[in-house]
Amino acid sequence: MKLRRNALGLSLAGGPYYPVLTGRRDSKESFFDKAMAEIPRPNGNISETLRLFSLRGFDERETVALLGAHNIGRIGCQFIRPRLSNFRGTGLPDPTIPPDFLEELRQKCPDDNNTISNMLNDEDTDTARGLSVSIGTSLDNHYYKTLMRGRGLLFADQQLMANEKTAAAVTDYAIDDGIIFSTEFAHAMAKLSNFGVLTGSEGEVWHSCSHLNSKT
Repeated sequence: MKLRRNALGLSLAGGPYYPVLTGRRDSKESFFDKAMAEIPRPNGNISETLRLFSLRGFDERETVALLGAHNIGRIGCQFIRPRLSNFRGTGLPDPTIPPDFLEELRQKCPDDNNTISNMLNDEDTDTARGLSVSIGTSLDNHYYKTLMRGRGLLFADQQLMANEKTAAAVTDYAIDDGIIFSTEFAHAMAKLSNFGVLTGSEGEVWHSCSHLNSKT
């Protein structure tokens, strides 16, 4: 149900349709820590991102296609702010950010003197204050166009331009009218939806999509 809901949501946002098979079941356990360890970090470099996606059988081009989901949504300032003033302990901003974009981000995500070591408190503060930057509301190819201009919000996103193969895919997705991206995004999402599937007597069917069934 969750996979079908995600597919419908992407379609309503202007994205392509991709088939989601039925008969899937949910896990009887939650693996939050493991899942977080397998998700690329917002400040991760391109090697880390490609390694994590390759563990699931995705190549460079499929990785770039899947990250196109960053076309829509919002990004909390706690994930952007480390790039703006003390990038990786240098005391300077991320040198890959264009000066005009750096100023724009600083206005949207002002420094409140929180350090990276206080990331959890910083995240709570940003959530309470509603500090975030909008990415967009349509699943098209504007994400790739912004990367080509050096205006990726996350370091991990902009790192797609630091690898020859991923940069070539970004260019392909950015220069056309979005057809190439839509087609390859749908294929990659369909492949992702078939990873680690539980069927038959495996797992269970959750009564609520937000949490495990009660053990009692």
